[in-house]
Amino acid sequence: MTGISGWVGELDKNLAPDEIITKMANRLSRGDHDHHILQKMKKNSTPFGALAIVSRYDANDLAEDDDYRASICGKVIWKNPMLKTMAQEKGDGHALIEGYKRYNSKVLNVMQGTWAIALVSPKRKMALIAIDRMGVYPMCYGLGKNNEFVFSSVTGGVRAFPDFAANVKPQNIYNYLYFFVVPAPTTIFDEISKLESAQFAHFQDGKLSTGYYWEMPYTTEKKGNIEEWSALLRDQLDKSFCSVIDGANTNAVGAFLSGGLDSSTVAGLMMKHNGKGKTFTIGFDDPKYDESEFARIAANHFNTDHNEYFVVPDDATSIQEKIAEIYDEPFGNTSAVPAYYCAKMAKEQGIDLLLAGDGGDELFAGNERYISMQTIEKYSLIPKILRKGLMEPFFSIPGLNKVPVVSKARNLSKRYAIPMPDRLYSYEYFFDQMPGNIFTPDAVGEIDPDAPLDIMRKKYYHYDESQMVQRMMHLDLQITLADNDLRKVNVMCDLAGVNVEYPFLESEMVDFAASVPTDILLKDDKLRYFFKYSLKDFLPSEVINKTKHGFGLPFTSWICKDKKIYEQVTDNLSDFRKRGFLKDRFIDEIITSIGKPDSSGIGGFSWDVAMLEMWFKKHISG
Repeated sequence: MTGISGWVGELDKNLAPDEIITKMANRLSRGDHDHHILQKMKKNSTPFGALAIVSRYDANDLAEDDDYRASICGKVIWKNPMLKTMAQEKGDGHALIEGYKRYNSKVLNVMQGTWAIALVSPKRKMALIAIDRMGVYPMCYGLGKNNEFVFSSVTGGVRAFPDFAANVKPQNIYNYLYFFVVPAPTTIFDEISKLESAQFAHFQDGKLSTGYYWEMPYTTEKKGNIEEWSALLRDQLDKSFCSVIDGANTNAVGAFLSGGLDSSTVAGLMMKHNGKGKTFTIGFDDPKYDESEFARIAANHFNTDHNEYFVVPDDATSIQEKIAEIYDEPFGNTSAVPAYYCAKMAKEQGIDLLLAGDGGDELFAGNERYISMQTIEKYSLIPKILRKGLMEPFFSIPGLNKVPVVSKARNLSKRYAIPMPDRLYSYEYFFDQMPGNIFTPDAVGEIDPDAPLDIMRKKYYHYDESQMVQRMMHLDLQITLADNDLRKVNVMCDLAGVNVEYPFLESEMVDFAASVPTDILLKDDKLRYFFKYSLKDFLPSEVINKTKHGFGLPFTSWICKDKKIYEQVTDNLSDFRKRGFLKDRFIDEIITSIGKPDSSGIGGFSWDVAMLEMWFKKHISG
């Protein structure tokens, strides 16, 4: 694990600052796989503040100057010539200190790349923390009992601060089950917050403020020349890829390869610019989930050194507890399992750097709901007097819902009545459920069922003046990408002991994607039209035309057939009863519904709740 921990604020005289910061930094290592990295710990402590960094990267250091301490995890691309020169001569930390002296928190405006930073000045009672534009590196924070500002890359680092109160309340559990991850700015702990992408927190003289140092530069243009934009995309892909692999060992570079658009593009760019490279894919014995054939097509097309591993149920049961241990918050995405085994295979093949295609869908309009939501919006083109006065009363006539055309129109009107972005989650189980049907009487009184929707609304309307598809893409950049996919890939690669980079998330690529006119992105209501058109002569046709898939896990079919995985999941479901959050009846319904196709989604909670219970056992109490 690469991360930062620290605080600003006066300690009790009986406490030892060095012991505290060491304990906080130790929490950055979460398992035997990377415990040796703690030997690289660098720290500085005083009774008024401290900072520590643990990193596998030699370039990540702790800088000190004039009572300032600064650490940066990751890779900074400096856009200020003077600071760039200083970073090359003295290191990124010294450049950050100098930049803060000159520009205060606006120094973040000239920092691109993927990173997390922390800058403290104990005597000035000041701290600044921030993360990169796409949220590749996490950072969380909270206030101690004496208003100390405490921060860490992991919640465990914050909790290690003396007498820091951190409680898991029913609302936190509700939010997790709603998303199967814990979305920023919340954490699983009520008293700890997470930074969102491109966000900073500034603590000065006992006062905490937060803000965004960068905004997605979405265009207001809707039309453009696709040939010109396609040429620009191909050029930007080349530049972004070269930036990512700059300085890497060319003999130890590999790529995830699912056989989809983005991973195939990354694999092709690897061969184009690196001249060689290994690709890694996961297969399953379930044809609904297995994409290994498409991965082979892409690998053969680009002539990569291709490697496959077929995941079986025993693989899931073997790694489930380790997943619960390494995540500092509960994480319910089942695709963490194949992601780990893919990264593990790469490590065993001598790979130091894996390249991932995450971000393409969120930058270039690749999710089905972008089309379906805009289709629903077309209902508004019908005059309101006609909709309200004639059509909707007609739809309510008993029995007409059985007529296919009427039923489809009725469903369209019902969905349209749900405002965005709530409509995006109106298909999910929790949307129509009252908390009282799921949570115990003691827990339900502490739950606001609108809280998850409020999180989404704030992200969706962050760019209120932008076009609808842009708002949806931004929402997905936050919740689907930063809080879910990047957390999955980062942590599983960390567990496997391999580094990962994301060519699509290079700063200039992100800026370019935001500038593409929306009529090009979704021409004729076709997903990824622009991207596919631009790369039609680069990618194999089978990949261009395939149905969207991914590294999913056939969990629902496995749990019906495999006794070991069934018992491991159901045992943890039963153990979760004692936590006092969920009704016994709801847990019984989950267990009964496991594997049934007509379970209305309730059976899908089995993995999420089991991972939650395992997380409690590893991080809270047995």
